[in-house]
Amino acid sequence: MALEAGVMSVTMEFGKDLKDGDWFGKQDPYCIIRIGGQTFRTRTAVDGGRNPVWNETFRFNVINENNVDVEIKDEDVGKDDLIGTCTFSLAKARESGSDRIQAPVVSKKSRKQRGFLSIALSWEPNKALKSNDNAAAAHAPHHQQQHYQHPPPMAYAAAPPPAYYAAPPAPAYYAAPPPAAAYYPAAAYPPAPMAAYPPGAYPPQPYPGAVPPGHR
Repeated sequence: MALEAGVMSVTMEFGKDLKDGDWFGKQDPYCIIRIGGQTFRTRTAVDGGRNPVWNETFRFNVINENNVDVEIKDEDVGKDDLIGTCTFSLAKARESGSDRIQAPVVSKKSRKQRGFLSIALSWEPNKALKSNDNAAAAHAPHHQQQHYQHPPPMAYAAAPPPAYYAAPPAPAYYAAPPPAAAYYPAAAYPPAPMAAYPPGAYPPQPYPGAVPPGHR
């Protein structure tokens, strides 16, 4: 019987009696947890020594994976040292909904057990993860229909702009100022009276005044 897909919550609680490779002070352990292609890292338990405490929970999407691989490392200034590794199964948690494990930590060099990790597992089935590809195919047509329905409104939205661009004939009002300039030259009529000044040569009429000699 195939197991359901879902989300596995992995709580890294603490380590007990781990190998301590530091000669001075206490080591600073942390864990790297891997399920399939997903990887998480705990915080560093500073001065955790042989009995570090983390109490951190990580959530993994699980479909076909059934095993968890953990590396326990000591954080150093230079290269981090490998304290040990452990592997445990998710099968019981996927079947019953939860599990608590004391996973043996094996030293890389001696291949002997050097302490253990206390780990709590909690399982939440999620069928959506299992049929991910089928669901995507089923929803694809609906998404396409929604996209096709949106373009028509866009055509109506494009219509208003031309109406606004038709308004620019208003600049014809700016052409009105030229007539004003035409009236302004009309103001030049004042110089006409200046030309009429010559006719005002009435002063020369003194000639008629010469008639008196005729009377003589």
